[in-house]
Order: sequence, then C-alpha cells, then structure tokens
Amino acid sequence: MGKTIAITGVNGYAASTLLPLLEADDDIEKIIGIDVRPWRGGFSKVAFFRDDIRSPDMAEILNKADVVCHLSSAGEEVRDRQAADDIEINGLKNVLSACEACHITKIIIGGCSAVYGALPPPIPRYSEDTPVFRKGADNRFTAGALKLEAIVDEFIRRHPDIGVTKLRIAPVVGPHMDNMLEKTLSMQFSIGCTDKGSSLQFIHEDDLGHALVAVIKSDISGIYNVAADGAMPLESCFAQAGVKMIPLPGGLSEFLADLGFSLRMFPFGRDYIRLLNKSICVSNEKLKSATGWQPAYDSEAAFLSYAGDIRERKAQDNYLQAVLSWIIKSGKRLKPFLPVLETFRIGKLPGIRALVPWLNTNKNCINYLPVNENIEVDGDVLPSQVVHDLIESASIHVIMDKCGCRMLRDCKRYPHDVGCLFMGETALKLPHGVCRRVSREAAHAHAERAMGLGLLPMTGKVRIDNFIYMTPDRDKLLSLCFCCDCCCILTSYKHVPGRYLDGIIQPIEGFHVEVTDACIGCGVCIETCAFNAISISDGKAVHNQQCRNCGRCERFCPENAVKISIRNPDYAHEVKERIRSYVTF
Repeated sequence: MGKTIAITGVNGYAASTLLPLLEADDDIEKIIGIDVRPWRGGFSKVAFFRDDIRSPDMAEILNKADVVCHLSSAGEEVRDRQAADDIEINGLKNVLSACEACHITKIIIGGCSAVYGALPPPIPRYSEDTPVFRKGADNRFTAGALKLEAIVDEFIRRHPDIGVTKLRIAPVVGPHMDNMLEKTLSMQFSIGCTDKGSSLQFIHEDDLGHALVAVIKSDISGIYNVAADGAMPLESCFAQAGVKMIPLPGGLSEFLADLGFSLRMFPFGRDYIRLLNKSICVSNEKLKSATGWQPAYDSEAAFLSYAGDIRERKAQDNYLQAVLSWIIKSGKRLKPFLPVLETFRIGKLPGIRALVPWLNTNKNCINYLPVNENIEVDGDVLPSQVVHDLIESASIHVIMDKCGCRMLRDCKRYPHDVGCLFMGETALKLPHGVCRRVSREAAHAHAERAMGLGLLPMTGKVRIDNFIYMTPDRDKLLSLCFCCDCCCILTSYKHVPGRYLDGIIQPIEGFHVEVTDACIGCGVCIETCAFNAISISDGKAVHNQQCRNCGRCERFCPENAVKISIRNPDYAHEVKERIRSYVTF
C-alpha cells in the first residue's frame, strides 16, 4: 500500500509544483486535495474535497492521510484583511486539530521567509537558528507569518510526539508563476521599491516541488528554509521583467501604493513595498544536508525563467494592447465595461439589431458543441472530436492566461485559469500581456482539460471578441471558448428572439432533445439553462425555440430524464464548413 498525502490549498501555486511529482510517484497511492475553489483537474490520484479549511468536517476528510501538507497560506494583498486573517489563523488551527484527532504523525506547514522581516538590519544569510522577533513587523506579510508560526510552535509544544516540519519558503518563481509577485511584475510600470541595496532571493517552482517531495519522504521535523542559492538585486528584477520604475520617496510611494490598491490600479499596497525592501536572504544548507535536496536553479536563473517570457510578451504590445492587458489582468477592472452587454437587448428590435456587429447574422457564426458523456451520435464523430479537428487544421494557436468572464464574475464553480483559445492570424494581435502563443499539441491538451472539467466548447466567428480585444475584423479570428452557464457573456444572447438567433448561434442540424417520463418537474434544468429556453408545463420540462443545443440540461438533470442525440451523420462536416465560410484560420 502506498502513502496517502493530504494537501490543503490544492489549487494553489505551491501545490501545483508538487502534484505532478506525486502523480508520477509509485510510492504515493492517493492524494487528498482540499480547497474552497473549484478543482483545477488533471491528476487521477486526487480525491478532491471542496471545503473551507475551517470546516468542522476536516477531521473526517483527513482521516486516512499519512502526511498532511498545509499549503493554504494566501501570501497576497487582500482587501478584507480581517476575513483573510480569520481564514489563515482559524483555518490553520482547525487543520492542526483535525490532524491531532486523526492521529496523523507527520505534518508539513508551508510558511514563508517573510518571518525574518521583523529583524532589524539585514544580515548576509538568515539561518533557521536565527531568532525571529514576534513584535516589530512593519508589514502584514511578516506579521501574518509570525502569527501562524506561533500557532504551530504552540501545537508542537503540546504534541512533541507529532513530527511537524515548518518550511520557510522564499518567493516562488517560474514559467507558471501565479502569485503576488507575478501580478506586480506583469505591470508596465511600478512605484516604490527604490532602495538600490535591496535584493531578492527566490525558489524555482520545480525546485520547490522536489523540496516538498524530499520533506514528505524524509523523517525530519523542525524548521527548514527553502530557497535557491544566491540572490538578485531588486532593481535588476524589475528591469529584467520589463517593469519601468518610477522612483519616489518612501512615504509618498507607500501612500500612492495604498491609493492605487484601493482603486484597483495596483495589485499591492504599502505592505508589499516594505516587504520587498527587506532584502530577506536565507541559508538553505540545513535542508540540503537533511534530505540531499539540491536546487537546480540559483535565484537569478529561477527568476529569468519567468522574466524572459513576460518581457518578450510586453515588448510585443503597443500602447493600446498594454492598457488592455492591464485591464484584463484583473477581472474587477472589467466591470465598468459591463453596460456593453446591455446592447444585446437591441436584438429584440428588427431593423436596428443588424447595426450592432455582434447581432449581425453576416458577422457571426457561433456553434455550441455538447460534449456530454451520454450523447448519442449517428456515425463515429463526437462533438469533442470536432473541437480537436479545428485545432488540428489551424496553424496559429493563442491561449488566454485566464477566462475574463469567470474573473469578472468571480466564478465559484469552475477554475479561472482555463481561458479561451483563439486561432487565425488575428489571434497574434491580441494583447500579449494576457495571452500566449502555444503549440498545436498544447492547444489540444488545453481543450481536453477544459472539456474534462465540464466546460462547454463554443466555437466560430464571435464578432464581440474583436470588439473586446480591439482587433480588426478581417474574418481571421476563430474563437474557441470554454463556457460555463453562470459567467459567459454570450449568455446575453438570451435577449435575442430564437428565430433571429438561429442566424447567429446556429443549432446543430439533427440535434434532438427528449424529456422522458422520468422528469418530475424539479426545475434544475431551468436554473442551468443560460438562454431561458426551458419551462415547466404539466409537471414536465419543455424546451422552446431559444434552445441552442448546448446539452447542459442533460448533464445536470438529477433524474437522468433528458436524452440528447445528433441524428445527422454529416453534422461534423457541416459545422466545420459553416465555420470556414466565415473564418479563415
């Protein structure tokens, strides 16, 4: 029997460095993943529990675990600090209590090197033996890290028989970076952080994953620093990432940082500026000696593995694209543009509606491709194969880093990091700060992951995408979105009458929906239908002409009372040819 590893914060960046290694490790039989956010998918060993770490069910969830890795620490600027402190402090206490109740003998706490930030003058290397001051922190990151360590220390004092390993992890960087530092470095300019003597020490995401595995497999406890060798001047970090620094006096930069954070202009406030200026560099010799772990990247190489890509992407953006990247980077900044969706209501007005590009039947060709497991199809081609056929025939593939719709509406059901896939020459004109060109193989993998998560492929010529990304409409942009019924902006087409809508979102010829006698009229299908296409009549669900053949009703029906089928062996060819008549890709 292999080991069972429980990971809190399993959707987070730190956990993402560990999961692939555990998935490939024959000594690991099962991974218990806990997170309040929707599961990101991709790992067969993970048994996912969507729950808060403060949940009273935590002991039941952790009951079969051999090792618990607590990686839930936020480590980011937050607007509601009281709520964040409640989650981190009471969440940690709850996890430790659950471990005690389950008699778990090995616990790993993923902390951060910010604990050293309360020490007065910087020294060349902080070792684990360096006493940390419990008071005197001038930023919430250090103060928060100290509070969490104090809780762990008290737990260790009361339970000396439990092996607890506290990891003080340096800022994590790498190609898949998704943390506070990445948000800062993705900007075109920044303020503050002007102390020319400051340095930063990092840990590459791959090295962090291997370090976590080494700790899991080693019989060690106590405090261990996790960091790369060396450090990098702060000023050089910003320059390498293409961030233009605006030098300001300390007090003014901190004031403007707080103001910018409150206005959602900056992802950081004064606390982060103070932390970056601390020059916290640690010794990693203890972890190397105890486990044999060796980092493959020093701090500079680790940082450049991220910075080279983001600098190149920024360099490709003109001023307009740079502004768009900044807006799209935060879903909240998109909110002022929500009134644009009201234009879909014009779809009810004959004669006028064709004047709106995204309501013009000559400028749109949108197709939903239901990927339900139980769909019956005449012939051998499933809708999911149509998705892959389109990807295979395209020569240019560009993936958005995140889904703007899910970010905008803060989706609670699906991951935000599954963005749209665009194909065709115009895809290269999208804002590079929030998208990346990928290989055909990567595009296939992205689509497979999205469909595996239950997201619905929608593809074709989507004229509003040209408007959103301010790209010219040359009929050379094929959109492939992975939609959820709760957030997708295209659900605004529900205001357009069905018969006219047929010219914009074309139903698949031969698609058939059958509601069987098993239907009890519960109304779940009404809640999941994005187009108001279902009503209850005589205790049974009835579809009207607004139905776009998405298949969501079948997927979510608790009674399995909905059957969907495609009775047209040529439907795949027809869909692809219709798309090609609108888009060159």
